[in-house]
Amino acid sequence: MILSDDDIFCVDETWLKRQAPQFAGPTPALNSALLRQEKEMIEAALAESAGRVSGPGGAAAKLGLLRPTLDAKIRRLGINKYRFKVPKVS
Repeated sequence: MILSDDDIFCVDETWLKRQAPQFAGPTPALNSALLRQEKEMIEAALAESAGRVSGPGGAAAKLGLLRPTLDAKIRRLGINKYRFKVPKVS
C-alpha cells in the first residue's frame, strides 16, 4: 500500500537500484580468536564433565550441542578429550 498526501507520486531512482550486499569474510585474526575461544569453551565443558561427551551431564549437553557435532569439533580443533577423564577410584 502506498499512501501519499498529493496526487503525484515520485520515486527516487536510487530506491530502484539494487546493490549486492558487501560481505567480507572474517579476518584471519578474528577467525583465529573465534577458534581459540571455541576450543577453550569445549575444554572447559569437558573439564566440568570429567571428560564425558554425551549424556545428561556431558559436555555436549552443557554446550547445547548434539554429540556428533561436538565430536566433530573436538576432532577439528585437535582436542584430546581423554586428558579430562577422571580415573575411577575403587
